[in-house]
Amino acid sequence: MLRRISSRISAKIGILVGIQIAFVLSNIAILAYFESQGALLGNSINIAGKNRFLTYNVLVQTLNYLSGFSNVSAVNIAMSKFESNLLVLREGGNASPTIELKPLPTQYLDLWKATDSNWQKYKKYIIDNIVKPSQVGAKQSHTSDLKLITELQSMALSLISSSDMLVTALGNEGKMNSHNLTILEILLGILNIAILLSILYFIIRILRPIFSLTRATAEVEKGNLNVSVNRKGNDELAKLSESFNSMVFSIKDHIENQNILTGKLENAIEGLRVADKAKDEFVSMISHELKTPLVPMKLYCQMFTKRSLGLNLNEKQKKAIQIIDRNLEKLEMLVTDILDCYKLDIGKITLFREDANIDTMIRNTITDLKSIIEDQRIFLKLDVRTAGTIFCDPKRIEQVLSNLLKNSFDFVPKNNGKITIRVEDCLDNEGKITSQKEASSRFVLFSVDDNGPGITHSQIDNLFKKFYQLDTSFRRKHGGTGLGLSICRGLVEAHGGKMWYDKNYNEGASFKFTIPRYR
Repeated sequence: MLRRISSRISAKIGILVGIQIAFVLSNIAILAYFESQGALLGNSINIAGKNRFLTYNVLVQTLNYLSGFSNVSAVNIAMSKFESNLLVLREGGNASPTIELKPLPTQYLDLWKATDSNWQKYKKYIIDNIVKPSQVGAKQSHTSDLKLITELQSMALSLISSSDMLVTALGNEGKMNSHNLTILEILLGILNIAILLSILYFIIRILRPIFSLTRATAEVEKGNLNVSVNRKGNDELAKLSESFNSMVFSIKDHIENQNILTGKLENAIEGLRVADKAKDEFVSMISHELKTPLVPMKLYCQMFTKRSLGLNLNEKQKKAIQIIDRNLEKLEMLVTDILDCYKLDIGKITLFREDANIDTMIRNTITDLKSIIEDQRIFLKLDVRTAGTIFCDPKRIEQVLSNLLKNSFDFVPKNNGKITIRVEDCLDNEGKITSQKEASSRFVLFSVDDNGPGITHSQIDNLFKKFYQLDTSFRRKHGGTGLGLSICRGLVEAHGGKMWYDKNYNEGASFKFTIPRYR
């Protein structure tokens, strides 16, 4: 619809502009025609005025001949020039390569004939009294013939007088034409302005609905929905105005409904906020209540195993106490995992950062898991390619390493398990390894690789989701909540690092994570 409206408006404005251009071109053509006619008339005036000069020239050449200063051929040439000029004035044509004449208008033929009649008399008198006698060789004292000279001068004056009358008449017409041309230019200018104003009026009339739509749109943009556009006519712009009014009404109705829903949502959010606060208090309370009874239970287990008390426990009793202690430890870890997961979700995990030694954190982790490593006869390889410290919470990093190692313990072959802990410098959070020629690294990359069965590509996307385990048989065999990897990733990201599973490792499973070296 907008494209059709744009085409219609462009067509209407194009027609109006075309009319203006056509009128301007016609004005130019009319003025050019009249100016060319004026130029031709001006040439005729110049040629007619030239008759005065040529008349004097004939008289001068005649007097020179009579005085003996020239021959009769000069007189003939002067008469030929005058006669040629007189004929061009009547017939029109090219008086010279640069001067073009139109035929003399009929209203001036009588004046031209009068001039021609005087010329014929003047010419005949010269031929009869000067040219012919010179041809028969008659010799006489022309200078003494005052009557002849007087007659020549009188006839020349008559010829000049008739020529001047023709020039005057042509000049009057030229003045009239110039005056008329000025009036025509004024009239055409007024008409041109009138047409231009009319075109502007029609263009404004065409564009007025668009201006109204623009103003109404600006008001809607400011948030004022109590606007409408008056519909005039039955064209596309009128339909567009109607569509705009319908749109504004729909927006207004939608906002009113949205405000109602927003009020309900705010009430629901407030209820959720109260429930969330109650949940925080409940989690804090339940974690405390779950941990509190574990402490004395663990202390009693440790007390029963001390020899200093003199308790003579048989093997069955010792094994029972060990089972109790081990399950108490699992229960404590479960409570800790649930609490950590909750704190990570709400962004309230607390990190106690310091410049922690990399080697110390790895050794502490291995020491804590030494009994499991020895019991399962796992070959653990350390490949530490960097040294120094990183700015982190060492207990949390040890927790991440411990969790990754425990996952590997569950999957590596019994009595033939191989696990590699690798630590090296990297340039960025994507684990790009630093070469010796490059500047000091900004991150440290930790890798835990094992020779277990690995993880299929279909399982990788779910690895770090909460409560996810690879399959139900694993849950039945090893237990657990499926929170470990989710907590590990949360702790790493809380440090500003990144954790992922290496898909390109084909010898088992490989987990990697980066930690910024500096604060």
